[in-house]
Amino acid sequence: MSDHPAQVQPLQSTAKRSRLDNGLALTLVSRPGQGKAAICLRVAAGSHDEPTEYPGLAHFLEHLLFLGSEGYGPEQSLMAFVQACGGQVNASTQARHTDYFCEVPAALLDGALARLLDMLVHPLLDPAAQLREREVVHAEFLARGQDGATLAAAALGQALPAGHGCGAFVAGNRETLMVERDAFQRALRDFHRHYYRAAQCSLVLVGPQPPAELEALARRHAAALPALPGSVQAAPPALLPLRERQLRMTLAPGACCLRLGFALDLPGTCAGAALDQALDYLLTWLADESSGGLSAGLVAAGLCSGLQAQVLYRHASQALLMLAFADVEEDPASRAAIAAAVQDWLGFFAAHADAGDLRGRYRALLACRLQALQPLALARFHQDLGLDDDTPGQCLSEAARIVLSRLLEQLRATERCIALYASPVVVAPWQGTGFPLRMASEARIAAAPRNWAWQLPAANPFACTQAGSEPALEIEARLRWLQPTAAAAGPGQGALLARLCLVEALSADRLQALVQARLGAVQGQAAQVGVTLQLTAEADALQLSLQGPAQLLPRVLAHALRRLFDSTALPKPPAPAAEMPIRRLLRRLPELFSREPLAPGCPAQALRQARLEGLCVGLEETAQREIEGLFASVLELPPAAAPAPVQPGRHWRAAPGADEEAALLLFCTQSDADARSEAGWRLLAHLLQGPFHRRLRSELQLGYALFCGYRQVHGRRGILFAVQSPHASVPQILAHIEAFLGAQGDCLANLDDAALGTAAAALGRQLRERAASPAELAELHWQQHQAGLPPAHGATVEAALAALTRQHLLALHQSLCQASGGWHLLANAAG
Repeated sequence: MSDHPAQVQPLQSTAKRSRLDNGLALTLVSRPGQGKAAICLRVAAGSHDEPTEYPGLAHFLEHLLFLGSEGYGPEQSLMAFVQACGGQVNASTQARHTDYFCEVPAALLDGALARLLDMLVHPLLDPAAQLREREVVHAEFLARGQDGATLAAAALGQALPAGHGCGAFVAGNRETLMVERDAFQRALRDFHRHYYRAAQCSLVLVGPQPPAELEALARRHAAALPALPGSVQAAPPALLPLRERQLRMTLAPGACCLRLGFALDLPGTCAGAALDQALDYLLTWLADESSGGLSAGLVAAGLCSGLQAQVLYRHASQALLMLAFADVEEDPASRAAIAAAVQDWLGFFAAHADAGDLRGRYRALLACRLQALQPLALARFHQDLGLDDDTPGQCLSEAARIVLSRLLEQLRATERCIALYASPVVVAPWQGTGFPLRMASEARIAAAPRNWAWQLPAANPFACTQAGSEPALEIEARLRWLQPTAAAAGPGQGALLARLCLVEALSADRLQALVQARLGAVQGQAAQVGVTLQLTAEADALQLSLQGPAQLLPRVLAHALRRLFDSTALPKPPAPAAEMPIRRLLRRLPELFSREPLAPGCPAQALRQARLEGLCVGLEETAQREIEGLFASVLELPPAAAPAPVQPGRHWRAAPGADEEAALLLFCTQSDADARSEAGWRLLAHLLQGPFHRRLRSELQLGYALFCGYRQVHGRRGILFAVQSPHASVPQILAHIEAFLGAQGDCLANLDDAALGTAAAALGRQLRERAASPAELAELHWQQHQAGLPPAHGATVEAALAALTRQHLLALHQSLCQASGGWHLLANAAG
């Protein structure tokens, strides 16, 4: 393998930064050829800026803004608008800023931006809606109180000096959000008036439109933001001296984990984009898993199973950096050895961090990452890192290099390090407010001397040219090649979706553990160059997805498959992390239809006997030949058999866990597979999505984690309902869903022809835009293949949508309520 960078096609986009007359900071990223556009608007105010007497007020306001505005009521709001067009929308309240972001079809950018700006400037803040939304925030508080990452971040905050916002409770709950009090309402409106103004905001727009068109959109809608001077955020207290240096906490379920927090308080000149760039550069190499690096060294020594690095807090010249080490032994000496190894590696890296070849490789990796980012991810990237354009030649500026040197100095200062060890061992409750913590101080111990043979990160195998070839794998493949339309081609992007079919059903958990153990490093290396590699285990197959720069996909696939089929000793897989109940159930959803494991079996042996079936989009002939050369034989992918006939009635499967909240998935299978029925079922799901969210989340306040939508599970199509609730049981959740579905009959009967036609047209447009990228085109055809449907099925469904009648829709709704196609339920408790 040579060390020359692989040739990556340049990203066809430009970025333009400016400031409008009213003070709004504007970044425009024109990306021709994309079918989608994205918005990311940041308000320079977060949880550390809220009144101390009302913890969670900033987060609560973020929730309230989505509940309607003067120009757009709840049913025409940004949330409803984006859901109707099949886009993405969300928000995030951080310590010193709040982000609002969405991705929509490019033609709908104007409507999305209009709604976003109106909800920020003219929110309704209805008192009755506030009372309902407070219960949603409280449900979120209860769910986050069981999340290990949230509790660990709160625990590290307790080690900082008293009075620093990182140690305060900022999520909010029923007790802190005193909606009924006039003083709270004044504080809420004062916070909104004080911070939600143009000079306090920065807006990023990404789309295929020319910069002048994007700027015209921004000027037209951003004019609504008050043109008042920006509010200066109060400087945070110092991060030193630490109140605690060594802590242990109770955290179950999950394996033992060591987290090292570093309180960084740099000189005032080391702020802004230079600090962000230095941190991104450092995290890139901290997370690198190549031989001789920190992660690989600790794993080889048996001290942990992996390393993750994250910036928990960043404002001005302050930052709280966290390194998390999984599967760490209870022995204090092991923890001390990890902390000492980190210090040793930091010293080694500081001596080489500014090496020209390392910076050059970082620029190449960042170029690959940027090329592969979808519009929403690219918008958020530009919001976080102050790059002038998409050409990363200046991604580590001279100022950032100076900051990096000072950053490494502080990281090696032991008085800035907090060691937090989490295990299932129960310790006493910690005296504090907010999330419940069980935590206690511990004495530090010195580590025994050890010699580490650190090496600089090796060149990423996917960013360098390769010479020679390796023998084909002893498995057969059945492949289909597709080329995207000109509108969906994207800047050199491709996608591969495949299924490794097993000869016998195995434990999905054991198969997933093998994948994590074998492919963790490959996934990390792929991510560095902008390739997303995902593998999901089912009882009888391993689903594989590759997306990113087309010319890199054959190389990543080759590495992944050879590593998966490696006959060497299996590395220790990381212990399963604690998950929200609803996420765990979603991961297990294919179990509703997959074969039961026949025997314990050996996953490695079963994979070596597997057959690969796959579909590739956007790969040129040379790349196609590279992929075909990986296999002993290659045939054309034949049509898949249709799934087994539907089973009317209800079919329960329990997936119990040590959960404090009830969670239920209800998959209602489409009773008929013809295009006319599918068009009706898709329209039903489209019409139910908004009312389901409003009824169960806002009115009944069952919880904040719920959704419904049209889905495909193991080749079967239907409507999926998902709910997690902190107070309703599984039978109660199901009863609420049944009542909701029953009530929708009248709503559908009262739907006039114009409204029905508008909804059908909107859904038809959404279906046509599914092929807006190679990844979406691949997903569309792959799902049709797995469902045993012909390639022209999608076009037939679109045509059927235009001819749907209210009578047909009502008949399908009745079929849905009667479980004619089968109701398949997966829950974490008995029904």
